[in-house]
Amino acid sequence: MKIWIVLLISLTPFYLFAQNSLGPRLTAMGNNGAAVTDVWALQANPAGIASLTRPTVSINYIKHLFSDEISTQASVFVLPINNNFIGASFQRYGFAEYNESKIGFAYAKQFGERLSIAININYHQLKISNYGTSSGFSVDVGALYHLNSEFAFGAFVNNPSKQKFSSKEVSLSIPTTFHAGASYLASDKVLIATSLSKSLGQSVDVSIGIDYKIIELLSLRGGLSTRPFKQYAGFGLNYKKFLLDMATTFDANLGYAPQIAVGYAF
Repeated sequence: MKIWIVLLISLTPFYLFAQNSLGPRLTAMGNNGAAVTDVWALQANPAGIASLTRPTVSINYIKHLFSDEISTQASVFVLPINNNFIGASFQRYGFAEYNESKIGFAYAKQFGERLSIAININYHQLKISNYGTSSGFSVDVGALYHLNSEFAFGAFVNNPSKQKFSSKEVSLSIPTTFHAGASYLASDKVLIATSLSKSLGQSVDVSIGIDYKIIELLSLRGGLSTRPFKQYAGFGLNYKKFLLDMATTFDANLGYAPQIAVGYAF
């Protein structure tokens, strides 16, 4: 199976990049990261880290059940300094014969109480057995605007300059995607978010999700996306400074992809 996967990727004229790991909370909400504040917004709209009040770190593990050997490991860290926010992220996806990794460094700035703008610089590396290693750089930019205490609007773009990998053996490109979304804080317990996403050469994906805080300790989450159609569910536990989040994604073609993240807010 691994040989066929590597062969398929090698012969494909474009690069099928693994999706960014958005952490269990944003994933369970339908991969809605355009207008939601979260430490894992580093992997979506980096402007979403600008409302964090304490240094926060989180690590995430995803098991892709269509293969016993394919998994994703990721980690994020955000350090707020007054109205400035510095973030670092890491993600690795794949198995022994094929793996992708990405390291990102972000800077976000808050302008007043409503607007935040951010930039994220990424270093990508791709390793394919018998084909060697290829690398590349990309930049993500994003903005988040809080209309009031209830509504927020966000937009971000991954790799707007259409950077590519350095490999000469295989035609590889780093995906360029555009995202726009909104969130609505219906009450102090219910957050609803939706977004539109468009990758070059692909159809528009529409998603919607909800985060319902049953009690201060426990939150339940769910979401849907349309292209391809996926269902999401998960929950989160927040005990003092410790954060535990779990989620699963269901794809009719690829099955379930459960994930877990453990975090700490200093």
